[in-house]
Amino acid sequence: MRYSILIVPVLFFQWANGQINIKGTIQDENSVPLSYVNIIAYQASDTTLVKGIVSDGLGGFQMDLPSGKYLLEVSLMGYRPESFSVTGPKDLGTIILASQSEELENVTVIAQKPLIQKEQDKLVVNVEGNIANVGNSTLDILQKSPGVVVDQDDNISLNGRNGVRILIDGKDTRLSGSELGTLLSNMPSSNIEKLEIISNPSAKYEAQGNAGIINIVTKQGKLYGTNGSIRTAPGYGQYFRWENSVNFNHRQEKFNIYGQYAFAKRNQWMKININRAFLNEMGNEETSYELRNLFKMPVEVHTPRIGVDFQPNENTTYGLLLTGMLNSGGQDAVNNIRQFDENRDLFSIQRTDTHTETQRNYYTGNFNIRHDFKNKSLINFDFDMAKYFNESNQLYNTSSYNPDDNSTTGNILTGYVDGHLDLYGLTLDYERPFENGNKLEIGWKNTWVNTDNDLKYFDTIDGEQVPNERLTNRFIYDEAIYGAYVSYSISQKKWNAQLGLRGEYTDITGNQATTNEVFDMDYLKVFPSMAFNYTLHENHLIGLSLSRRIDRPGYSQLNPFRFFVDTNTFRIGDPYLQPQFTWSSEINYTLKSKYYFAVSYGYTQDFITGGILQDGEEQSVLVKPINIDNVKSFSLTASAPLTVGRWLRSNFNLSASYNHYKGLVTGSQLNQSTPIVNFTSNHNLNLGNGYKINLSTFHLFPHYFSITKTETISSVSMGVQKSFWDGNGALSLNVNDMFFNQYPVGTTQFGQLDDKFYSYRDTRFATLAFTWKFGKQTIKSERRRRTGVQEELNRARQRNNN
Repeated sequence: MRYSILIVPVLFFQWANGQINIKGTIQDENSVPLSYVNIIAYQASDTTLVKGIVSDGLGGFQMDLPSGKYLLEVSLMGYRPESFSVTGPKDLGTIILASQSEELENVTVIAQKPLIQKEQDKLVVNVEGNIANVGNSTLDILQKSPGVVVDQDDNISLNGRNGVRILIDGKDTRLSGSELGTLLSNMPSSNIEKLEIISNPSAKYEAQGNAGIINIVTKQGKLYGTNGSIRTAPGYGQYFRWENSVNFNHRQEKFNIYGQYAFAKRNQWMKININRAFLNEMGNEETSYELRNLFKMPVEVHTPRIGVDFQPNENTTYGLLLTGMLNSGGQDAVNNIRQFDENRDLFSIQRTDTHTETQRNYYTGNFNIRHDFKNKSLINFDFDMAKYFNESNQLYNTSSYNPDDNSTTGNILTGYVDGHLDLYGLTLDYERPFENGNKLEIGWKNTWVNTDNDLKYFDTIDGEQVPNERLTNRFIYDEAIYGAYVSYSISQKKWNAQLGLRGEYTDITGNQATTNEVFDMDYLKVFPSMAFNYTLHENHLIGLSLSRRIDRPGYSQLNPFRFFVDTNTFRIGDPYLQPQFTWSSEINYTLKSKYYFAVSYGYTQDFITGGILQDGEEQSVLVKPINIDNVKSFSLTASAPLTVGRWLRSNFNLSASYNHYKGLVTGSQLNQSTPIVNFTSNHNLNLGNGYKINLSTFHLFPHYFSITKTETISSVSMGVQKSFWDGNGALSLNVNDMFFNQYPVGTTQFGQLDDKFYSYRDTRFATLAFTWKFGKQTIKSERRRRTGVQEELNRARQRNNN
C-alpha cells in the first residue's frame, strides 16, 4: 500500500505522452550516403535552438521533438544547406545535398541556445556563453541551477532530496560531501558546456543516486580540421586567483585527436565561527565552547585530457581517452577554542595552528569500440580503469592556556596519509531500433573497486614521535557490482513510453586493519523505471515518470575509525550503515516548448544523514553517518523564459520542496517537516556591436536539512562582455556575489546539542577573462562516449573526509 499513490497516477497516464518523430536519409548528388550531417531544429517563432543531431554512417537520422512548429536545417560543409518547415511527424525521405565549390569563410549564426532547455527526459542548463559564469567553479554553477541546493558541507540535493549522482561526460565518480566539493570547486566553468539534470533516470543508468543524476558535459571538439580555443581568466577576491584553459581538436575523415588542458591556481580563505553548548537532561548548559577557525587554502590544479578516435570504416569506431587531475593543496589554519562551565565562566583556552600539504591525483583510461549495423542497431563496448592517489602531511600544534593566559600544556600532533584506489570496469550496451520507431536496449556492466587508506598519527613527546593509537588507522575496502538492464521504448504519433528494469548485485568487504575488524555485506536488488509523455496539443506536453533508486554509503562512511577535524571535532564511520532506497515519481508539463513545470514525490527508506554525538569523556563532538526510518519529499519546479526582441533574454527558475523526516537520531526522536524554497534568475542584455551584459541572482530561503537549520543564502552577480575579431575573440569582466551574502549561517538544536555556526567563504571576487577561438570553424560533430569506470570513482574518492 505504501506505493499505491505512485502506481495509480502511473496507470492513469500510461496510455499518454507524445512527441513528433522526424526522419530521413541524406545523400549527395551521386546517391552516396552522407554521415555526420548536422540536422538542427529551431523554434519557428523565434529561431531558438531546440535540438541538434547528426546523421549516422548510412546517412540516416531520426529526431524526436515536442509537438510544435519548427524550422529544420540540414547542413554539411562543402554542400548547400537545405531547410524544411515541420509541424508534425514527418518522413522527409531522401534529402539530396548539392555540392558547393566555394568554402564559406564567415558564417554568422543568429540563433542562441537558451539558458534552460527541456528535453525528453532531462532539463539542460547551457553554461557555455553565459558571462556570469566566467571565473566561477562548477560547484558555483550547480548551486544556481533549477532544483539544486548545495549546503554548508558541499552536500548536493535535487528537488529537496540528497544523494544526487554526479556524472562527468556520462561517468560517475560517486563523490559526496567535502571530496565532491573539492573536485567541483576546482573545476573551472570555462571547461563546461552544459549541465543535464535527470530527476528520474532510465534503467540504462546505474541505480546509484536516489535524487537523480546531474551530468556535467565538458567541452569537446566538434569542428572539422584543426581548431580550438584559449582562455585566460585572472581574478581577485580576498586573494589573487588565476584560471587558464586550452582546447584543441584535429579531425580528418577517419582520424580525430582532441584534448584539453586546464590550470587553476587560487589562494582561498574560509572563516568558521561556532558557538556550541552541551545540555543536560533538563535542557540546561553543562559546558559550552566558542570556536573561531580561520583557513587559508592554496590550491593548484592541473587537468589534462586527450582522446583519439579512429574510424576504419563507416560502421566501426575505436577510441582511446585518457584523463587526469593533479591537485596540490593544503591549508594553513588557526583554530581557537574557548571553553566555559555551566555558569558561563571561562576555564580553558586552546589554540591549534594547522599546516597541511596535500596531493590528490587521479588518472583514468577508457578504451571504446562501437559498431553500427546495417539495420541501424549498434553495440558499444567499454573497458575502463582508474587510479586515485591521496597523500597528505599534517601538523597540528596545540597550546592550552588557563583564563589568565598562562600556558598549561602543549601538544604537537603529526599525521601522514597514504591512500590509493584501483577501479576497473567492463560495459556492454546494445541498441536495436525498429521501423515503427520503437527501440530495445539491453546492457551489462561489472565494476571492481579496491581501496587502501593508511593514516598514521604521532604525538611529539620530549622531542620523540610516539604513535597515537587513538587516531592511527588503516582501512582496506573491496567492492564488486554486477549489473544488467533491459529497456524498451515505444514511439507513437501523440505519445511515447519507456519501460525498464535493472538488476544489481553488490558484494563488499571491509577490513579495519588497525583493530582487525572485518565486515562483509552482499545484496541483490532490482530497480524498475517507466516514463510516459503525451501531447495534448501542439503547445501542451505532459509527462510522467517513476523509478526506484539506491544510494550506497561512501567508503569513508563505512570506515569505523576516527578522522581528525580539529581538537574538538572528529568524524567517524559505521561499517553497518545500510544503503538507502528511494521511490521517486514526477508529473511534468511543458507549454510551448518553453515553460516547464514539474511536481514530484519521493519516499526514501533508511535515509542516510549526519548524526552529531557528544563524547562525554573528552567533551568533543563526533560526526557520524546514521540511518533514520524514512523521508517523504514533495517538490515543485518551474522554469520560464522571457524574450524581448533580440536584445533581452531572461530565465526565471523556482524550486520548492517540502520534506518530512522521521527516525531516531542520537537517542532522540526526529519527526520534523520543513519547506525549502530556491529562486534563481538570469538576464542577458544585448547592446549590439558585440557588447553584452549579464545579471544573475540566486536566493535560498531559510530551511532545515535533517536536524540543521540554515538561514537565507543569496547572491547577485554581474558581467560585461565585448566580442571582436568576427566573434572569435571576447573580453569579459564579471563580479560574483557582489553583496557578499553567499555563505551559510545555521543552527543545530537537537537532543543535548545546541550549535550555531557562521561559515564565511571566498565567494565575492572579480574576474577579467580573455577568450580566443582559432582554426577552421567547420562543424562536424564528434561522438561523445560515456565510460563506465568513473561511475564508481566519485564514491570511491569519498573515502577520506579528514
